[in-house]
Amino acid sequence: MPPHRKRSRTGSHQDSLAGALPGDQASDAIIISDGEDEELGKEELKLEILQLEQRLEDQTKRTKQYEIEAVRYQELLLKCRRSAQSARDKQAAKSQQQARALHDGLGEVQDMAGAIETTQSKAKEQIDELRKSLEAERQAHAAAQHARKQAIDTIKDLEASIQKLQTELSSERETRMKLESLQASLAREQAPQTSAVPPAQSGASPSSRADLPVARPYTRPARDPRLAKRQAPGPEPGSCIFSEAYVSLKGMPGKHMDPRYHGWLPYDDAFEIKDSLTVLCDGVGEGGYRSGIFARKLVESMARPVNMDGDLFEKLEYCIQRMRMPQPSSYHDILELASSTVVALQLKPGRDSDEIMIDALELGDSQWALLTLDASRRRARCEYLSPPRFHSPHDNGKRPPYQAGMDQGHMRQYRDRKNEILQRMYARSGDIIVAGSDGFWENLGSDDHARRSALETMSEEVLGDFGHGGFVEGLGGRLRERTENRMDRSMGKKDDLTLIVSRMTVSRGQQQRGVEVRMEGLSEGDCDINLDEVTRGIAKYCSVRQRVHDRD
Repeated sequence: MPPHRKRSRTGSHQDSLAGALPGDQASDAIIISDGEDEELGKEELKLEILQLEQRLEDQTKRTKQYEIEAVRYQELLLKCRRSAQSARDKQAAKSQQQARALHDGLGEVQDMAGAIETTQSKAKEQIDELRKSLEAERQAHAAAQHARKQAIDTIKDLEASIQKLQTELSSERETRMKLESLQASLAREQAPQTSAVPPAQSGASPSSRADLPVARPYTRPARDPRLAKRQAPGPEPGSCIFSEAYVSLKGMPGKHMDPRYHGWLPYDDAFEIKDSLTVLCDGVGEGGYRSGIFARKLVESMARPVNMDGDLFEKLEYCIQRMRMPQPSSYHDILELASSTVVALQLKPGRDSDEIMIDALELGDSQWALLTLDASRRRARCEYLSPPRFHSPHDNGKRPPYQAGMDQGHMRQYRDRKNEILQRMYARSGDIIVAGSDGFWENLGSDDHARRSALETMSEEVLGDFGHGGFVEGLGGRLRERTENRMDRSMGKKDDLTLIVSRMTVSRGQQQRGVEVRMEGLSEGDCDINLDEVTRGIAKYCSVRQRVHDRD
């Protein structure tokens, strides 16, 4: 190696030592021999070479690693590009499907809109047609009403004309009879020795028509023929009877105008009191006039003597079955849809001579109450008030009452509820029974507590005013006025209203009979009550006391 190069390296080495050592040490280190400098240079060169090789190797490794990572990054980039392209393709396809679906939906909506417009136009046409038909029906109805009114007026005129003609015919016949009588008398005076001969043989004119019946206007019979029959012997001594009764009837105002009752009696309540039995039925409104007919037929059947052993429920079933049998005056065809509530009270001797046992049948919302009186203290107490009995509410919220009907299913459902329907109470001779339809009780008070309170309060007032003797009639009149006033003023329920107030007594002999009141007697004049007026909302009432002798 040339010396100048060596020196250069030595110089550089010395410079480096001079820079590394401080002060005099740097100056002493510059003086180094040439041999040591050469060896030191070789070692440094080797060291640098090794370092360069190491660096090169590291750089090679890093380059390979970078190449691997670059390849991986390229693969990832390719995958990302492919994924992005696939996502773009899918999104484009989905967007195309949605666009097609929207287009199809828009077409369906347009079709539906067209159909709706068509339907609306048809509906408008139908509405117009219905309006025209309704107007035509209204005009036809008005014409029918006008024709009906004219027909009624014509019928009235015809009836008046017929009445007038019948009266004239009757007068003419009487005149003819008088004339014939005068002619016969004159003939007898002119021929005294001539024997009397029949008018037909004596030359009587065939045109006189004296043998024909006279046409007279129809008059209502004074009494029901069934009531004119001689009554059976009175009850045995010790029997329990209803010795006094007050009955009040009033039909729902305006009900007689209901066309459903055309030709029938629009009064759905029925009752009968006979010695020891009281039966009260109220036809259920859903049956229309059929229920009223069924209630009256059922009362008539229950009041008849029945040769059977059993309770009142079994008697009720038997009576309905007997009504179902063919009879000449049967209403079987129209009673199939009819039904009625029932309250029946049967008096029997109690455990001592002054006690009365009451067997009660309580089917529906008609109720009865037992009152005990203390005339000396002017106190009255309601010992018992039967609860109204209803079924569970229907879907429409209505609660139909228990009811008897021609359909056997009506009674079959109550056989398991006899303990609820049949009740037994004990009373004393002189106690009072108050029975009525739901129209009476709902106009007396809003609930059972109010009804009890009203009964006790009014009973004590009547005791103070009339005493024990006039109690039945006085209490009946007060109750009638209260309930009718509430119904007329629309403060209570508008319904047929039937009220029965009766006194129970222990019979002391056969000549002491119980009262007998039924709707036939009331309508035929026996108690001076006309049901034709009752059905038009005119209140009718009567008071009947016990009879002590047989009536022909």
